[in-house]
Amino acid sequence: MPKPEIPVPKDIRDSVIREIYRQAEQVDWEDIPDREKSKHYARWVADAKIGDVLADYYTADGMRVWLKDTPLKEYARAVEDFGPFAKYASKRLTPPAEFVAPLLGPDWSLVHGSVGEKPMHCTFTDGTRARNIYWGKPRSFSILLWAAVNNAVKTHTRPLMVVYLQDGKAIDEEQRLLHEKIAAHCSIDLAYVNRKLESKRLDK
Repeated sequence: MPKPEIPVPKDIRDSVIREIYRQAEQVDWEDIPDREKSKHYARWVADAKIGDVLADYYTADGMRVWLKDTPLKEYARAVEDFGPFAKYASKRLTPPAEFVAPLLGPDWSLVHGSVGEKPMHCTFTDGTRARNIYWGKPRSFSILLWAAVNNAVKTHTRPLMVVYLQDGKAIDEEQRLLHEKIAAHCSIDLAYVNRKLESKRLDK
C-alpha cells in the first residue's frame, strides 16, 4: 500500500473515510460487480470531498490503491459494527442479537464478547449449552461451511450457518437447494435471513 509523502492529518483521514462509507452505503457496495467498483474508485478520486481533499497527500493512482486496500477493504467488517473502522460507518447491519435470536428461541442469548471474524461468528447459550453461529452472504457459503464443520467435530452441539441477504433481496432457489443439501449432508444447521442496514450513532 502506498504511503503518502506527507502524513494525512487524522481529522482529514477520518472525514474522508466517513464520506466514502456514506457513499458506499448508498450503492450497496458489497453486492456491486467489480467493474462498477472500478468506476466508483475513479469517481471518488475526482470527488470534491474525497479526491480533492487527498490530493495534497496522494497521487491519483496512490489514492485508488489506498481506497481499495484501506477503507473499502474494511467496509464489510465496518457495517458489521466490528473492527477499528466500524466507527466510520453511519449504518450497521442488523446485529446477531436480533437476527440469530429468533432462529434459536427465547431461551438462547448472545455470549458477551463472542463476536469474531473470518468468517463472522459468535456464540449463543441457553445457560447450559453453547452453539456457535457463522454468517455471511451466499458467495461465502464454502467459507462458512468449513468453519462450521471444523467446529462440529470439536463440540457436542450443532453449529448453525446463517446465510443472509440484504434488504429483502432474494437468493437463487437452485443455489439455496444446493446449500441445504450440502448442509444436511454435513449435519450442519442452516438458515436464511434478511438483514437491513440501519442507522447508528457515530462515535465522536
